[in-house]
Amino acid sequence: MSATQLYRVHLADGSVRRVRVRVEVGARYVEGDRYPLEVPVAEAVAAHGRSRGWDVVAVSGSPSC
Repeated sequence: MSATQLYRVHLADGSVRRVRVRVEVGARYVEGDRYPLEVPVAEAVAAHGRSRGWDVVAVSGSPSC
């Protein structure tokens, strides 16, 4: 079973991007990129953004965002 939530990635220019995070057995997937569950979700989401060249300043999340 997997659960999916949306997280907001706040960028230095004031814009906000949304990314999907899915948790499956033993791993967390941020838009398809795999991160171990030991990595906190905010760190995983920020790393995902930085890997795409985004200047990430904060991460927030909510199932309804």
